[in-house]
Amino acid sequence: MAEFFEMGGHGAYIWPCYGITALLLITLLATSVKSLSKSKKDLLVMEQLSPKESKI
Repeated sequence: MAEFFEMGGHGAYIWPCYGITALLLITLLATSVKSLSKSKKDLLVMEQLSPKESKI
């Protein structure tokens, strides 16, 4: 098992890269969800402020 984590002597470089990538992907996901939530709130406000169209 230790051989797997050492990755032929390159583990010290590979594992931090995996960690940084995971951190960036999680950050991207969090900011996307936050942006979507803000956009939905903004849309609700705009829909409430716009005049209603009458359907004939």
